Amino acid sequence: MIRCAARLKGFSKLFVLVALVGLVVPPAFCQKESTFRNVFWQPNELQNGSVIFFTVELNRAASKVTGKFLGKDLSFFKSDKPMVWYALAGADVETPPGQYDLTVQAVTRGRPARTVKQVDVSAATFGTGTAEVPDIFVNPDEASKKKIAADQVLKDRAFAHFIATPQWSGDFTKPVAAPTTASFGMTRVLNEEMTSQHRGTDFPIKEGSPALASNAGTVVLARELFNEGNCIIIDHGLHFFTIYMHLSKIEVKVGEKVDKGQQLGLTGATGRVTGPHLHMGVRWVNAYLDPTKLLALTLPETSETAPARARGSRRRR
Repeated sequence: MIRCAARLKGFSKLFVLVALVGLVVPPAFCQKESTFRNVFWQPNELQNGSVIFFTVELNRAASKVTGKFLGKDLSFFKSDKPMVWYALAGADVETPPGQYDLTVQAVTRGRPARTVKQVDVSAATFGTGTAEVPDIFVNPDEASKKKIAADQVLKDRAFAHFIATPQWSGDFTKPVAAPTTASFGMTRVLNEEMTSQHRGTDFPIKEGSPALASNAGTVVLARELFNEGNCIIIDHGLHFFTIYMHLSKIEVKVGEKVDKGQQLGLTGATGRVTGPHLHMGVRWVNAYLDPTKLLALTLPETSETAPARARGSRRRR
């Protein structure tokens, strides 16, 4: 009995030793493989007004990937590789400089996984300037005020349009054959009375020049507005829009699907302008972004998602 007890006591020590060794086994043998392989974005250095292209690389295929950045929901879509997902977004021109959380959640094998990355947004440098425009655009009469209010309803309706898949494919291109200007974010004093912030990029070009779609999408507004003049808004899917203002002629209709480089109309000097030019705007979920930063991005082809655009359009209520 004594000898048997000694053996049991020795066995207990061995069991405890094995258990302790098990506690110090390297984490790689104890933890499950991480769902996320990598999360990154371009451009690497962000500023307020930057367009941002997020990429999520996973270790296994996911059925859904969602995210949140700057208080806005990110709509990720699957690439031609089942474990790589993309989202086109941005930091509004008025975003205060600072460090912000990028939260990404992926559902794999029916189970959600979550990761958080820190994103730095620095301050962009915006210019200032003055401009002289017809007084009606600074001190509108009652009829003009009603027109401006009605225009706002039309713009809100256009920006509420939602397409569940990306309509664009590859890089966004310049809408006219003219150089860009450093006009985005500029503070302008109009007629020494009204101060406004310029939320687009101006392309100086003579009247009557072709204005082209920067990428494929669906026309959600095509009409004359008070300040914008003849204006076209294109929905590129997943809350991402481009805007084309001050046209002399509109050649597309609401609901029309347009291809990258397709002619939308002719440049002009309609609306609140000081001379002929094309104003290009970029908007994502109520955020106004710098078109020059969009044009500088290297983006993948998304042609496989394009057939879905005809059936993916609806009005968001």
